[in-house]
Amino acid sequence: MEKTILGGPGSNSLFGSNGDDIIVDPTGDDWIDGGPGSDSISAGEGNDRVFGGVGNDHVFGDEGNDYLYGDLGRGNPRIPAPAILGEDNDKLYGGPGDDSLFAGDGRDSLTGGADHDTFVFQFHNPMAGYDQNYEPKSDHTSIVDFDPVQDTFTFDAVKFGSDGLAANFVNHATRGNQVDTFYSGPANGAHGEHVVVITDHGFADGSAAARDISGEAAGDIVAYFNYNTMTAELGYVTSDNQVDDFAHLANVQSLLHLAGLGLTASDFMFC
Repeated sequence: MEKTILGGPGSNSLFGSNGDDIIVDPTGDDWIDGGPGSDSISAGEGNDRVFGGVGNDHVFGDEGNDYLYGDLGRGNPRIPAPAILGEDNDKLYGGPGDDSLFAGDGRDSLTGGADHDTFVFQFHNPMAGYDQNYEPKSDHTSIVDFDPVQDTFTFDAVKFGSDGLAANFVNHATRGNQVDTFYSGPANGAHGEHVVVITDHGFADGSAAARDISGEAAGDIVAYFNYNTMTAELGYVTSDNQVDDFAHLANVQSLLHLAGLGLTASDFMFC
């Protein structure tokens, strides 16, 4: 049976049970931890920090500048394998305000909503999630509404800033923490930049995209259009001509749309 937990006026700290909870706190700058179970959390107005915990959680930041995590947060982001194989496909909704949404393990879905949002990736190799319609397997995050005019991708880099536990992106930051080398255009024009956006044709997967560019190295990020999934993908170079996808842009459904986003170096940040 679901347990309902209601917050009162002001700023509160709320903690869920070991089961499935409905947690609602309409006002204040709140700290909410859903704990185990498949929880539905609505943080309401205010600048909130919300942790879904283990389970298939729905987390709503609502109004305010919120930090939203489907899992346990940067301090303890990895969920043990038995739990993640059971469930951890989270849905985060930022709502109005400048929100930071943190991708975790499983098949997460991130919707920033209005205003300037940051989509944060803590690790490039998400552990397997489970959905009754699919076999358990490694999968990646869906970003529902990325808008380069006001949103950014941010990558948690090892030994850079206040990197979280399990952070494993390579630090490719320069001024303002944006990526130090960037290229967007036809594949044959890329020559070892740390972020490459391919805009002239699509590919079957990230490794096929890597084979079409030159000079890529482990730690680089490739954005390309996948004609099998019909979405734009973000992939991480693991070795020569080998790329593991870790996210896709659900609102980009054509190569022309990817090219039209006009992605720049400032869209790719490191922390």
